[in-house]
Amino acid sequence: MKHLSIKARVTLWYTTFMLIFMAVSVFCLLLLSSRISSRRTRELLSDVVTDAVSSVQFRYGELETEDMDFYRDGVSIFIYDTSGYLLAPRINLGVQADSVLQDQTARLVRVNGTPQMIYDLYAVRDDTPFWVRGVVSMAESDLTYGSIRYLILLGMPLFILIAALGGYGVTRRAFLPVAGIAQAAEQISSGTDLSRRIPEGKRNDELSRLARTVNGMLSRLQESFARERRFTSDVSHELRTPLAVIRSQCEYALSPEADCDGKQEALTSILRQTRRMSDMASQLLLLSRGENGTFTPSLAQVNLSRLTAMTCMDLEPAAEAAGLTMETQIQPDLTLNCDETLMIRLITNLITNAIRYNQPGGFIRVSLSTESPSDETSQPMAVIRVSDTGIGIQKEDLEKIWDRFYRADASRSSEGTGLGLSMVRWIAQVHGGWAAAESSPGHGSVFTVWVPVG
Repeated sequence: MKHLSIKARVTLWYTTFMLIFMAVSVFCLLLLSSRISSRRTRELLSDVVTDAVSSVQFRYGELETEDMDFYRDGVSIFIYDTSGYLLAPRINLGVQADSVLQDQTARLVRVNGTPQMIYDLYAVRDDTPFWVRGVVSMAESDLTYGSIRYLILLGMPLFILIAALGGYGVTRRAFLPVAGIAQAAEQISSGTDLSRRIPEGKRNDELSRLARTVNGMLSRLQESFARERRFTSDVSHELRTPLAVIRSQCEYALSPEADCDGKQEALTSILRQTRRMSDMASQLLLLSRGENGTFTPSLAQVNLSRLTAMTCMDLEPAAEAAGLTMETQIQPDLTLNCDETLMIRLITNLITNAIRYNQPGGFIRVSLSTESPSDETSQPMAVIRVSDTGIGIQKEDLEKIWDRFYRADASRSSEGTGLGLSMVRWIAQVHGGWAAAESSPGHGSVFTVWVPVG
C-alpha cells in the first residue's frame, strides 16, 4: 500500500468503499423486499382462506361445492375434515402439501420440489368442524429474486470496474497539476528551465489555486535568480575598474621610474578608488539588509525643511565647482517622522546625481513642499523635487535607472557607484513613499520623491 501512488490509493479506497456499500445496500434491499413480499403473500393467503371459510356450506353433513371457488388470486383452496381427509377439491391432488394441519399458521413447505406457502384455518359450520388450507406457489417469487441476484452478481463487478476506471480517470486529471508541479520543481532544481510554468486550466478548485500559487512563486524565483545573476555580473563589472586602477597604480608606485610626486599621485588615486569601493560595499550592505527584512529605520520627528536646506548648503560648493547654479524653494517648518540619516542620503544622492550628469552653465532646482491628495482619507505627502538641465534620459530607460548599477550611457561608468537612485527608491519605500522620474533628452530631468507626512 505504501508503494502505491496517491491516485491508485484513492481509487482503491473509494472502489473498496463502493463495493462494500453496494453489497450491504443490495443485501438489505433484497432482504427487505423479500420480507415485504412474504408478508403480502401471507396477508393475501390469509384473506383468501378466510373468504373461503365463509363460503363453505354443509347440507345433511355433506360439503356443498357447487358455488365454491377453489382457485383465486393464485391461491389454491383445500378443505379437510378433522381427520385430515381431503373433502374438496378432488382434481388438484398434485398440489396438496403433505403437512400437518396447524390452525392460523403460515409456513413454507416444498411440494414436488417447488416452494409453497400454506395457511390453515380451523372452522365449524352447521355444527360440522373442518379445516381450510390455502396453498400459493412461491416459485415465481423465487425465480424473480434469483434473476435479480444473478443480475447483481453479473452487474456489480462490471459497475465497480466502470466506476473504478472512471474514478481513476477523474483522479488522474485532478492530480495533473501536482504532476506538473513535481516536473517543474525537478527542472528548476536541475537549473535547466526556470521559465517553465504549470498549466492552470480554467477550473477554480484547490489544485488549480495551488498551480496558480506555485506559478506565482516560480515567477518570483525566476525574477530573483535573474536579479541575482544580474547583480553578480554588475558587481563584478563595477569592481573590475577600481581594482584594475588600484593594481596599475600600485605597480607604478613600486616601479623604479616612479618619483615622489608620481607615488603621491598613485596613492591618491588608490585612496579615491578605495573610498568608491567602500561606499559601494556599505550601500550594497544596506540594500541587502533592507531586502532581507533585517533593517529597522530609526524613526524620529525631523525638521525636513532644515535638513534639506543644510544638505543643499553642503553640496553647493560641489555644484559651483562644476559651473552650476543651485536654486532652492523649501517650505518652512515641514516636519516628518523619518530616519534622519537615510533622508540625508536620499537628498544627497538626488543632488549629487543632478551635479554629475548636468551640463556646464546649467542649474539645479531643489524644492520641498506638501501636497494634499484628492482623497480626504489619505495622508498629506511631503514632496522632494530635484530638477536639472542635464543631458536627460531616454524614455525607454526611465524605469531602468532605478536598477542597481544601471547607466543609460556607458560613458557614465567612470564616476559614482551606480547605486544612488536605487538607494533613493528604497529609502522612499522604507518611509511608505515612492519615487519617480521625468526627463527630456538634452533638456534635463526631474526626480520626485513622495513621503507620507505623519
